[in-house]
Amino acid sequence: DQISWYYPALKFAHTGDTLFSLGCGRLFEGDAEMMWASLDKLKRILPEDTEIYCGHEYTQSNATFALTIDPQNTDLQDRAKEVEILRAHGKPTLPTTMAQELATNPFLRANEPSIKAALGMSDASDAAVFAEIRTRKDNA
Repeated sequence: DQISWYYPALKFAHTGDTLFSLGCGRLFEGDAEMMWASLDKLKRILPEDTEIYCGHEYTQSNATFALTIDPQNTDLQDRAKEVEILRAHGKPTLPTTMAQELATNPFLRANEPSIKAALGMSDASDAAVFAEIRTRKDNA
């Protein structure tokens, strides 16, 4: 169980253990289809300028993993470099923004043809592609 909340007037959301910077939570309860539905809902309702506050600072390890899924994404490459610099100076990488996540987070991009093609899953459902990405992260 996870509750995310959004405060439109202040343009911020707390996504807890659902959406992380460059990642998402593990599937301890529910299944991949349920998590994909939750992430897809966040994609649809949160404006791009929303600041995202998540439950953990996993950005650096998530960036390393994201590059294995989407190595040609120049936005992701740039973000990974920025994260390295921030962490090397002991600075946080949070909050992030919905715009950054939509451009760089492979878990939010499971429906995109480029991600599906990179995984050899062009004809798979979005939830199946998400499940594959989550499985790869779990085994990384």
